[in-house]
Amino acid sequence: MSKIIRSLAEEGILSALDQNFAEEMACFGRGLPGGELHEDGELTWFLTGPSGPNGVLLTDFHTDDPAHIETRIQETIQYFQHHQVQRFGWTVGPSSYPPDLANFLEEQGLEHRDTTNCMALALTQPRPPVVLPPDFHISEVTKEEELIIKCEVEKISFGSSEIMATHYRQSYTNNGFGPHKAWHHYIGWHQNKPVAVAAILLHAGIAGIYGIGTLPEARRQGFTTAMLKHVLSEIEQLGYAAAILASSEQSLSIYQKLGFRNFCQLYHYAYFFQAAE
Repeated sequence: MSKIIRSLAEEGILSALDQNFAEEMACFGRGLPGGELHEDGELTWFLTGPSGPNGVLLTDFHTDDPAHIETRIQETIQYFQHHQVQRFGWTVGPSSYPPDLANFLEEQGLEHRDTTNCMALALTQPRPPVVLPPDFHISEVTKEEELIIKCEVEKISFGSSEIMATHYRQSYTNNGFGPHKAWHHYIGWHQNKPVAVAAILLHAGIAGIYGIGTLPEARRQGFTTAMLKHVLSEIEQLGYAAAILASSEQSLSIYQKLGFRNFCQLYHYAYFFQAAE
């Protein structure tokens, strides 16, 4: 078990953050049928098949030698090409090494596609009891049939495709969830109808909050804030002292009101293979 991070100023926090965000996708490599997860001391990458998702999650080259770095990137491109994928991603985080990794990736043909704004919160003082909106309650997912409900709400909330929703359900199922597991899933119920979801991933000594979603017709009723307050309380009870999440512009103000602050960014690069003529 990883050492619990007690402060956002603690040595190793950036590596822990990188590892927690990477673990969400690493679970695809472990949990999807035919998926693969690889670690060789410098790179951590996963493969799920031609249509993906596929990619490099963590990078820690042990040298500044440009020739070595370029060779490893080229070998990685060739690896995914050999497996006939359409594209693969490469995440550059705050602990990636070398610090100018993005320049090497761009020189080898990878394109910057997206940036994730990472927010963090130190749980240093007891939080007040969670007061839920009227006719609203939250339950933790402990059974497969409950997970199916959770994933359906998640799919609609994020506008995900049926394929991606299936990928997430398979990953959650095969990696395990609930007591004594890394993943904890929650459903928010309004008048006994599932309307909101959230998840916690305990990894690398910190708690990542993922998949905070509310059905379109149930938004602006305080359910998202209630879900967040609930999972923060759960994180404290599980013995963790730092929470992280990826923010969108839509939810930024909610996170800030709860004490989350901008902490760092993840840069997402992609390599696209040309279709054979």
